[in-house]
Amino acid sequence: MILYVINLPASFSDITNIMSAQVFIQSDVLDVALEMRNQFDSLPHVLKHIDEIESSVLCDSEGWLLSNPMGKRTEREIHAEFEGAKIYRRVYQKQAQKALG
Repeated sequence: MILYVINLPASFSDITNIMSAQVFIQSDVLDVALEMRNQFDSLPHVLKHIDEIESSVLCDSEGWLLSNPMGKRTEREIHAEFEGAKIYRRVYQKQAQKALG
């Protein structure tokens, strides 16, 4: 898996320029997570949510991943979960660009 760490909102030009990758977004702040999800979901021609591609990925009813797909939790994630916070996660797959002409 290729992981890109990006900063919103300048991230979208970066995403359209990469060849192929999976993009992992995560936050323990619901408003931040919703803003990221809305921005990434607004690019269906560029990105597909992983549950549209791989049926084995477990998500809740709102499309948030049930576990961290990276296999290693961040210090913030560990602390937030210890404090009882929910972690909001999504993975997107960059779609292949169609050739022009």
